[in-house]
Amino acid sequence: MLKWLTYSRVTVLSSREIILAQEQGVLHKSGIGRESQGSLVLTNKRVLFVGANTEEVFAQGLDRIRYADVEDLDSIGQSSSNISIPLETIVEAKGSKGVMTNPNLKLKYNLGSSEESAEFVQTAIGGRKKNLNDWAKVIDDLKGGKIVIKIPTSLPEKDSLEGRIIESLSDLQEKGIFEIEEEIETKYKLDLDPDKVEQACGNLVSKGILERKGSEFYRLPSPLGMDDLSS
Repeated sequence: MLKWLTYSRVTVLSSREIILAQEQGVLHKSGIGRESQGSLVLTNKRVLFVGANTEEVFAQGLDRIRYADVEDLDSIGQSSSNISIPLETIVEAKGSKGVMTNPNLKLKYNLGSSEESAEFVQTAIGGRKKNLNDWAKVIDDLKGGKIVIKIPTSLPEKDSLEGRIIESLSDLQEKGIFEIEEEIETKYKLDLDPDKVEQACGNLVSKGILERKGSEFYRLPSPLGMDDLSS
């Protein structure tokens, strides 16, 4: 299960680090017969594996996925399964997939004076054009400066109307005013004025936080730009 995250207010303002993508239900293979399941997170600074703390059942109980739902880097708990690999330590990123093999990402990185390796395997397949193997090129482009992440200097409070609009659009999908309004009203049990929602969206566009698509649709620009993994 792939989850697309954009700006986390706490994370951005405290550490200048931003979550770019998150693949849930990833297997981390660390040796023969040794593996753990969790979520793999890509930020502008590192690749982070977070050990699972949640289980979800799909397909009428036939399939299960274990993952950690990472919405804020500052809230990640301590676990012996967690791994943090700074981008500058990565010497090789290789992605592959095949007819009989799931998409995977293999990393080689320097840890002190030794070179370490890590393999991550995607377990949820289908429904998208890009997969975990496509992270390799993005990692190389981040390291090489081909992708430059622009982080807003400030974001609205999460409990404000503008903050809730950003939350509604955090899946990076285009949405119209009435769809945004309905999502916020349903989640927070509110009765909003569509004119105020439209005005708030316009304010976010003027600040460069939202993109206007056509006359009535809005979206959050992907932090990855042309290398948006969700395309």
